[in-house]
Amino acid sequence: MAVPNTLASLIDDLRALGPLSGRVLMVHSSLGQVGWTVGGAVTVVRALVDAVGPEGTLVMPAESPMMADPATWNDHRVQPSWFETIREHMPVFDPATTPTTMGAVPEAFRTFPGTLRSDHPLVSVCARGRQAERVVAEHVVAFGEGRGTPFEKLYELDGLTLLLGVGFDRCTQLHFAESLVAARRTTTSRFPAMVDGARVWMEVPDMASDHGRLFPTVGRDFEATGAVTLGQVGEAEARLFATRALVDFARAVFEDALLLP
Repeated sequence: MAVPNTLASLIDDLRALGPLSGRVLMVHSSLGQVGWTVGGAVTVVRALVDAVGPEGTLVMPAESPMMADPATWNDHRVQPSWFETIREHMPVFDPATTPTTMGAVPEAFRTFPGTLRSDHPLVSVCARGRQAERVVAEHVVAFGEGRGTPFEKLYELDGLTLLLGVGFDRCTQLHFAESLVAARRTTTSRFPAMVDGARVWMEVPDMASDHGRLFPTVGRDFEATGAVTLGQVGEAEARLFATRALVDFARAVFEDALLLP
């Protein structure tokens, strides 16, 4: 019989995965997969903060795709006839107030005391802990999941990645790995920004969405090497691995793959 998750039970589950204390930990999550939790998403955040401890650093994606051109949105409620009105009135990204659409746990973490956020209008990252300022300090606008971003810092800091109830299709480090190869798939992102005191629509080159084409396969092959620790946190299947190991593995795959636009 299923029982509700508690702060204590989630902490026990995370500790059973392996030593997390003192590490830099990027978490991709689904609260629905974790299951009914006393205190909701904030309890999951508190458990993760406890897991990395006072010397560790907790990191989560805080993406805000609704800051992009509305023509790129996947929202059936938004009619094409609305696009120009939306473009005219859309506010610019604000790290303090723009919500993330990455789920209940990342949104709870975004507003959690002590959390910092990088300044990227589409693919920002939140971090809390010893290395948080270093993780979020630099976030270039073009290719926001490539070099000069928190995703590169996670690689440099030899962090860990935890997939909590989600698959490798949600693992942003695979975008970072692909950004390092010559045949990377690219697109153009548009968003409003303040330039010299004026609000303008900015266009920058960016990584294209995988749409589930390569990332799940790369993740499955990486897992087959034995580099992934499997476990359970609440009701969610959990996958824990070294970020650097995944990036190095994926980069080699992407260098050999035929990547089509």
